[in-house]
Formats: sequence, C-alpha cells, structure tokens
Amino acid sequence: MLELSQISQGLALLTNWYMPLVILAGMTLGLIIGVIPGMTAALGLAVVLPLAFQMDALTALILMTSVYTGSLTGGGILAILINTPGTPGAVATTFDGYPMAKAGRANEALGLQIAASAFGGALSYAFLLVFIQPMTDFALQFQSAEMLALVIFVLVAVGALKGKYLLRSLFAGAIGLLLSTIGVVLTTGEPRGTMGFAELEDGLPIILCVIGLFAVPELIQILPRKAISEADTKIRHSAAELFGGFGGAFKRWPTLLRGSSIGIVIGILPAAGATLASILSYTVASKLAREDEVFGEGEPKGIVAAESANNASEGGAMAILLALGIPGSASTAVILGGFLLHGLVPGAGLFRDNGPLVYGLIIGNIFQMFLLVGVALMVAYSVARIVTVPTPVLVPVLTILLTVGALSFRGQIFDVFVVFAFGVIGWFCRKYEFTPLSLMIGLFLGSQLDQEMVRVSILYSYEPLLILQRPIAATLFALTAAILVGKIILTLRSQLKNRGP
Repeated sequence: MLELSQISQGLALLTNWYMPLVILAGMTLGLIIGVIPGMTAALGLAVVLPLAFQMDALTALILMTSVYTGSLTGGGILAILINTPGTPGAVATTFDGYPMAKAGRANEALGLQIAASAFGGALSYAFLLVFIQPMTDFALQFQSAEMLALVIFVLVAVGALKGKYLLRSLFAGAIGLLLSTIGVVLTTGEPRGTMGFAELEDGLPIILCVIGLFAVPELIQILPRKAISEADTKIRHSAAELFGGFGGAFKRWPTLLRGSSIGIVIGILPAAGATLASILSYTVASKLAREDEVFGEGEPKGIVAAESANNASEGGAMAILLALGIPGSASTAVILGGFLLHGLVPGAGLFRDNGPLVYGLIIGNIFQMFLLVGVALMVAYSVARIVTVPTPVLVPVLTILLTVGALSFRGQIFDVFVVFAFGVIGWFCRKYEFTPLSLMIGLFLGSQLDQEMVRVSILYSYEPLLILQRPIAATLFALTAAILVGKIILTLRSQLKNRGP
C-alpha cells in the first residue's frame, strides 16, 4: 500500500540541484565500465564506495545505483557490437544483437537495446514503488526446494529450447555444472578440483569465463573478414537508425511487457539475477515467435526480450535487498555496503524508520531511466564505429583489452589463462554445436545448485520426494519434465520424417 505522505517526503529529498549531476556521473561511469571487457559493475561500485563517506545517505545510494544501472546497459552495447557480453546478464543480447551488427544494423540494434533497457528498468521500479510488500512475500516462498527446482528447470529449458541437439546441450550444461564445483567446499572447507592452484580456491571467475566463451571464438571467426560488418559503412553510423531502433522497441510492446514482467519476477528471487531473467525471457520469446521471425539470426524481438528482462531484474533485486537485506549478486552486495556505511540496515525496520529515504531511492531510480536514454544514446553513437574498424587493427586491440580486463579483475596473470582457456572451449562448443549457453548456465548456477542440494538433503532427511509436497517446487519439476518429454517427441518425429516412408 502506498504511503503518500512518505512518498512526498521522499520527493523532497530529491530536490537538490546536484542530484541530476550525481546520476549523470554514475550513469556515465557505469556505461564506460559496461563496454570494457572484463570490467564489472561491482568494480565500478567499489570505486565510488569511498565517496559514500562524504555524501548523505540518499545521494550515496543514488550514485551507486546509477553505476549499477549504467553497467547493465553498457554490457548490452558491447554484446551487440563485438559479441562480448560486458556483464553476464547481457549474454542473451548477443544472440540477435551481434547478427544485426554484422548485417549493418548495429545502430538499430543499439536503439532497441537502450529503449528496452530503460523501459524494463523504469517499469520494475514502478512496480517496486507500488508492490514492494507483495513482491517480498512472493520471494519468501522460494526456499531451498524451490530454488533447486528453479535451477534445474532453467538448465533443462535452455538446453532443450535453445540448443539444436538435446543431448549435446545437456552434456554442455553438465560440464558447466562440474566446472562450477571447483573451489573450496563450503561445508568442509576443503579444496575441490583446484588441481593445486590457489587461484581456483574461490572458484572460477564467472565473468572472465563468460568473456572467454563468447569473445575469443568471435575474434577467431572475424579474422578473415575486413570488418565486423562488411555492409555499406556509409549507412551504418547513423543517428536516424539509432532513434529508429529506439522507437521500434515500443512497436513490439507485447515482447517488451513480457520481458519486463519476467525480469521483475526473477529479480525478486534470491540469487537468481539478471542472467537468468534475460535468458528465460529470450527463451520464451523464441518459442512464441511467428514463422517469419527467426531468432538467433538478427531478430529485433530477441534484443527487446533479453534487455527488458535484464534491466527489469534490477528493480526486483533491489526489492529483495531493501525488504530482506539479501544481495543477489556481487553488485548488490556492494550496494548493501553503502547502506551499512550510513547505519542503515535493510529489512522491515528500514521502511519503519526511514520510509522517505526508501521511497526517495525508488523514485530516484525511476528518474535514472529517463536520463539513461540520453546518456546511453550518446555513448552508443560514439562507440558504434567499432563495427567498421578493420579487423587487422580491431582484433589485436580487443585481444589486448581482454588481457588487460582479465588482469584488472584480480591482478593475477592466471586470470588471463582462464579467459583464453575458455575461449578454446567456446570455439570447440561452437564448432561441434554443444551450445555454449548451456555450459555457461551450468557454470553460473552450478554452485547454487550444489548448495541447495545439500540444504534439501538436510531439510528433507534424505527423502527428496518430499520436495513434491511444496506446490511451487512441484510445478517447476512438472514443467521440466514436460519440456524434456516434448523435446524428445519432437526429435523423434523429426527423425522419422527425415527417414521418409
């Protein structure tokens, strides 16, 4: 229920002349971080965290959320231009964004991405403003059993719906799960799968693995071409196409609304995050596509679905952070640190004691989305020329950037080897159609699956069938089984049809 008096007080807290400048500064920093391979939103937030000491609580939190918002959008810009997701949440954006860039439609793709990002983010914070309490109640329903069922559902859904070959997709997902178990076992404190490397005790760095899987194979593939896009360069660097793509996103409003809704729901689930939201949204959109809409080959709806869910998950993540104090990612963990620096403890007491500040933060984030449009369009227009840079220049420069980004992540040369090792794995997966996305999803969700299985085993006294007594978990398991059976039936029918009479 809306507290109008507290909302008006929150608005009053935002009426400072410097607040738009703070948002612009944070947004610009976030966008720059998002378009640099290997840089993460958590890194940008860590950079601005010391400034929080010198600011009042609301200004500091607005600055940090602006960096977070900008980095999510910047990661999508990089995904479109060079097939390198700047953040894990931008992986699904590469599927249709990069094919559009190669076809000379980079500006249109960037316009679609920016519009979907801003709309998804604004809608999620509007929902957060009105429905934060019901959203939090829904999130509380997801305990270990539900999270286990959700992770398995996503792994199977992506493998079955995205991959060309079911068994190869599931195999790639299983490899990702195995790789995700590398590191120190939380329950025993013993290293597992580290092969004696101290650098692996904290597990594989996910963002570097993602960059390696998607960026390095693409560098190899574009080497024979003159540029990323070999279409007519005169029509490519175009503000008209950029704004045309921006308006085109709203012509696809069912996809825009559906993706935003999926992002909001997934965002409020603890530890689910933008990656899961964007991939699920993309998968659903691809299954609902018309015959003339070929996802994966430059379909605009693919960008709209992925990016709207990506940024919409931000509002959901903030809901769970504000109401329960649970950070769903490294970025929101740093934002949580910003709250604590000012003596604010997210949870039920935060609304009771600091209602105007909470509403001011939410309204400030809605305002951010309008400024995001202008800043992101300028950044996108400036960097869009990258698709016309000759590959003999572009590939070495990008290779250097990948190396520097890997080094800057933890300051270890070992991370450079991680990027290029996963580049080899990504090239192999692409060549033999093992679905790199399934591997990445397994890697991303594997540690969570491991922890939830341990918790479920303890909670249910090693009688896993008791999970089915929980309605949400049972529904997710039923959907997983239905997807598997449906995929098997379709595969068998296709094989029988190809054999002929």
